[in-house]
Amino acid sequence: MRQRELTSLLVIVALMGCGPTEDDVRRFVHEELSKAMQRTTIAPTKTIGPYSPAVRIGNFLFVSGQIGIDQNTGQLRSESFEAETRQVLENVRTILHAAGFDSSHVVSTTVFLKNMNDFEKMNRVYENFFPAGSYPARTTVGVSELPRGANMEIAVVAYKP
Repeated sequence: MRQRELTSLLVIVALMGCGPTEDDVRRFVHEELSKAMQRTTIAPTKTIGPYSPAVRIGNFLFVSGQIGIDQNTGQLRSESFEAETRQVLENVRTILHAAGFDSSHVVSTTVFLKNMNDFEKMNRVYENFFPAGSYPARTTVGVSELPRGANMEIAVVAYKP
């Protein structure tokens, strides 16, 4: 609960003639903070291991690294690097939407590339996923191998007030 809402609530209670005790205020603040920090697992997609596709804590959504697995066939989209990248971002979008988020809420991404020579190809697809001029912070890392022979993986953190 925001400071202004808390203040308003305390004023209303005080005006009703039964002012809250310090213990009441502490209990109320503790309950509100506990609600804000609840952990919720978001699992609209299949995983290839013992992990959650995403976890929501408060207003944050942490999306596990996604590879280009087509959710209908269970196969890696490997006809081209661009198709694989689009599938990765579609998997991210599916998870975001399941949690009530969209790409405009993404504040940070981590991109793992098996071949850094694919950086420009990835950028051409990636830039269309986010609202122009509203790109998240990003880290790109070159790796030697990814699950299922994938060429790229993307993990995101989103925030929705």
